[in-house]
Amino acid sequence: MNRVLELDIEPRYGSALQRLRGVERVAARTLVPFLSLHTLAHLKSETPLTILRLKSRFVVRRFRDAKDLLVNVGPGAHGLAGWINVDVCKAPLVNCIYDCRKSLPFPDGSVRGIFCEHFFEHIDYTEEVPYFLSECHRVLKKDGVLRLILPDAEKYLRAYCNGGWEELERIRSLAPGRMDAHTQCRYNTPMELINVVFRQGQQHKFAYDFETLSFLLHRYGFSEVVREDYGSSLMPELILDQASRASESIYVDARK
Repeated sequence: MNRVLELDIEPRYGSALQRLRGVERVAARTLVPFLSLHTLAHLKSETPLTILRLKSRFVVRRFRDAKDLLVNVGPGAHGLAGWINVDVCKAPLVNCIYDCRKSLPFPDGSVRGIFCEHFFEHIDYTEEVPYFLSECHRVLKKDGVLRLILPDAEKYLRAYCNGGWEELERIRSLAPGRMDAHTQCRYNTPMELINVVFRQGQQHKFAYDFETLSFLLHRYGFSEVVREDYGSSLMPELILDQASRASESIYVDARK
């Protein structure tokens, strides 16, 4: 099988296959008839994370005596000076390489604030969310705050039902031809956009509204859960919101 037919929305596995070179390209093309491309992509992403978790004990030692931390989970290129920026990939200002889906490398009560923007939807609802939220609660000081920012499923679904493209484009800015600046894919139907936002290939694991987030945060120990707006927080230090994500996001603060 030497070619892969594809649609023009994310994930474009055929284009990814064409970009491979050398041994990786030969191996992928050999396996395509027997394994789906999304299976190969999952293996490619999870294998290095398994190795990273095996090294995690060294990160835990580093923070053994830490206290009064500000933690930024999954910042990518948006790390902050003076913060502990936790990510699985190296990037400017990322100073803690760690897979935090099931654990955090900090002592009990050592963190005063956790900022988490467009990361939470990337973790599995039943396998990883209980661990992640329990860990956030464990490491926070009394009255510490977790700020979650993620795509607002209710907002997207109301727009889909009420207005189709016109309403959807109020939430997610599209270039001419319905080209998505975030994903560089072109939508043919509104439902394609909904699926990309809440699936993004295999990257997004669950779609959330405030009711579900409130249930989870209370379930895993938080005493106060508040729906906030862009630029507003129970803890002013956690107002690090990206303006480019404001139209599509839900903002939730949870106090320990």
